[in-house]
Amino acid sequence: MTQVSKHPVSVYVEKRIYKIFIDSIKNTRTDKQVISLLNDLLSKTEKIMLSKRIAIAVLLEHGDYTYREISKMLRVSLGTVEKIKGILLIQGEGYRRIIHKVALNKELNNLLGEMIEVIKPLPSKGANWSRWYKQRRTARFKRLKPL
Repeated sequence: MTQVSKHPVSVYVEKRIYKIFIDSIKNTRTDKQVISLLNDLLSKTEKIMLSKRIAIAVLLEHGDYTYREISKMLRVSLGTVEKIKGILLIQGEGYRRIIHKVALNKELNNLLGEMIEVIKPLPSKGANWSRWYKQRRTARFKRLKPL
């Protein structure tokens, strides 16, 4: 869980440092600069957390998945899925802009399709696990074949 210092700064200072933060993000021009900034700025856990939130928004907007399926696929709580859905319903302009760009970008769209295929949820209780393992193993070997 992200923590904030017990010693808050003044509202003026907070607004100024937030502006510096936003300007820093705006000034990144290339993928390499963005990756470098995010690697310097965020821990591995924070990057995973933010990536999962965007993936949740994409899957929710895709509309073919229930909260429980998304929760199982991405290993997040139902509360997190519900929180992202609430943001999408109330405001969500930032998420929608990203989702729209993903939909327009064919490479990202193909990647999303692969991601959905790879992270299919676990079989339900009482299902045939050996068949599930075999299908997963076969799919993994297909992905690992050299070009």
